[in-house]
Amino acid sequence: MKAVLIFLLSFMTVAGAAQTPPSPAVHRVHEVFLDYLTEKIDLTATEKKQLRPLVIRYFGEAKNIYKTNRDPLLREQERIQLKISYRKLFTPIIGEPRATRFFSEEQSFKKKIREELKKRSVKEN
Repeated sequence: MKAVLIFLLSFMTVAGAAQTPPSPAVHRVHEVFLDYLTEKIDLTATEKKQLRPLVIRYFGEAKNIYKTNRDPLLREQERIQLKISYRKLFTPIIGEPRATRFFSEEQSFKKKIREELKKRSVKEN
């Protein structure tokens, strides 16, 4: 009986943590990325508004791939499948060329963030 109770408490704790909304910093990164994307692929205000929930969901699913899959090749395969499925979702909103470009701009954005974080860590030391 005690083991069942411990299991249920553990399950409820994990389930509750999974439902915790993202932090304000995560929302800020999404907004900065959407602003960056607006500049790079010329999004209209309507396109940006339509893409916002998809981008947030895409980043969440991409993050889960890294959390749940330790095999680097399978992880890369899942990431590619995710990109293909989201390109299909982005295409009706922004067209296929910009939907494809989304992913290269995502990489550029991540690179810029890494560079900025590196600069900040050097300044702090």
